[in-house]
Amino acid sequence: MNRRDFITTAVTAGVLAMFAGAGSAQDFPSRPVTVVVPYTAGGATDTLARVIAAPLSEALGQPVVIENRPGAGGAVGAEFVARSGPDGYTLLFHTATVSVYPTTQPDLDFDYRTDFAPITLAARAPYVIAISNNLPANDLKGFIEYAKAHPGELNHGSPGTGTSTHLAAELFKQQVGIDLLHVPYGGSSAVLTATRAGEIDFMMDTYLGLKGAVDGGDVKPLAVGTANRQAFNKDIPTFKEQDVEDLELAAWFAFAAPAGTPEDIIGTLNAAILEALKNPRVVATVEAQGEIVGSTPQELGAQVAKEVDMWAQVAAKAGVE
Repeated sequence: MNRRDFITTAVTAGVLAMFAGAGSAQDFPSRPVTVVVPYTAGGATDTLARVIAAPLSEALGQPVVIENRPGAGGAVGAEFVARSGPDGYTLLFHTATVSVYPTTQPDLDFDYRTDFAPITLAARAPYVIAISNNLPANDLKGFIEYAKAHPGELNHGSPGTGTSTHLAAELFKQQVGIDLLHVPYGGSSAVLTATRAGEIDFMMDTYLGLKGAVDGGDVKPLAVGTANRQAFNKDIPTFKEQDVEDLELAAWFAFAAPAGTPEDIIGTLNAAILEALKNPRVVATVEAQGEIVGSTPQELGAQVAKEVDMWAQVAAKAGVE
């Protein structure tokens, strides 16, 4: 399904849901809607949420307020929304990290699959693989061959054990059959600094995080983790172009409400968000690091469920606890 078909299908589903539930959704929304961002202000997730908020407010006819509730890798804000009233007035703008929680934070007092009502997948930011300039490889095939010839001698950095980029790198290693030593750092910027300095051989991040280093020639960008080349840098080839099949690696952003939110209200929110995603400023912001997606609530729920199982298997195989 291409992007246009995906959004068209999602809009249709949202509109049908609105008409089907018009009886209980006819007064929604009658007051401001709060969108909780479970990270600090100024980051990529917060920035995107705020850009979407303006056209979403126009689509809903009510103010949309962004509220930052950071902590525990996003779990603090997520739990706040999970325990909020299921009336559509308190939403969560979350990342793919919700799929990792059952593996890396199994003691949390909530489970996305049972405590949330998915609304829509909003955008996708593919991971880009970059390596140190000190390595002799200049493309993905060359890097894989070099790593296989030097098992255990190369390393890869991540913001921390069990983070999304760590597990994405482990999945890549398992898929192509290479052995790299994982080195956890305190954040993405520290990993990039170490890669620039040649202390780290391999890293993975969204293009927004790597752009300065790529533009400056400080690292070698080898591959983008989506099926197609991306508008942000069409010179970076995909995995498939370099003979790595059946592998896509991307961060993504989505909206959810507390479980129990009426389906007709979810439909109203789905249609309004999909309309907001067409806004030119939203499109420009997203395409600086990825692509607009849009989905039905069911498609978002299915994606989270699939990724929960996938990351559990990747972590178990990699020995991540």
